[in-house]
Amino acid sequence: MKKILKSCDYDRIEEEANNLIEDLGIKQFPMNCFTVALLLAVEIHGCSEFAGNDREFIVSRFQDGFTIFKAGKYTIYYNDSLDRNRIKFTIWHEIAHIQLGHLEAGCMIPYGQMEEEANHFAAYVMAPLVFVHRLQLNSPQEISDTCEIGFECASNVYVHYIRAFRSTRIRNTILNGRIARLLTCVRKDGVA
Repeated sequence: MKKILKSCDYDRIEEEANNLIEDLGIKQFPMNCFTVALLLAVEIHGCSEFAGNDREFIVSRFQDGFTIFKAGKYTIYYNDSLDRNRIKFTIWHEIAHIQLGHLEAGCMIPYGQMEEEANHFAAYVMAPLVFVHRLQLNSPQEISDTCEIGFECASNVYVHYIRAFRSTRIRNTILNGRIARLLTCVRKDGVA
C-alpha cells in the first residue's frame, strides 16, 4: 500500500525545493537536473561505467540509481539504460535525497517515507502545478510531452493537479506560491 504523506510533509518538501531553486539562482522552467547537480558540486555517472558483474549487481540492486557520500562529496549513479525521462526523474530523486538530508548520519526517517519524499520533490521540480495550469496542460500525456517526464509521473501530477484545483484556497496557494515567483521564465523550445 502506498504511503500518503501528510500535508505538512508536502509543504516542507516543496519549501526545500524552493530553497534550492532560490539558492542556485535558477529562473527558468524547466530546470536541468544535470546543471543543478553541477551547481551543487554533485558528480553524476552512468552505471555503464561499471564492468560486467559489478554493473549487473548494481543495476539489479538499485534499478534506477543511488547516491554515495565519500571524501566529502556526493556522487549520483544512474541506470543509463533507462529512457531519458526516467533518468532525469532519477537524478532529481537523488538530488532530493541530498537536499532533504536523507543521506546524513543519524537520519531517522523510515526508508519508505524517504522514497515518497524524494518522489514528491522530483515531481514538484519537474512539473510544478502552477506551470501545469499556466501552460494549460489538460492531460497526463500533455504533461508528459511538455515537461518531458514519464507517463506514470505525469499521471500522478495530473491527479494531484485535479484534486488541488477543486479547492479555491489550494488553487490560490499554488498560483501564488513561491515557485511561481522564483521561476519567471518558461522555455517554449523544449525541455532540458
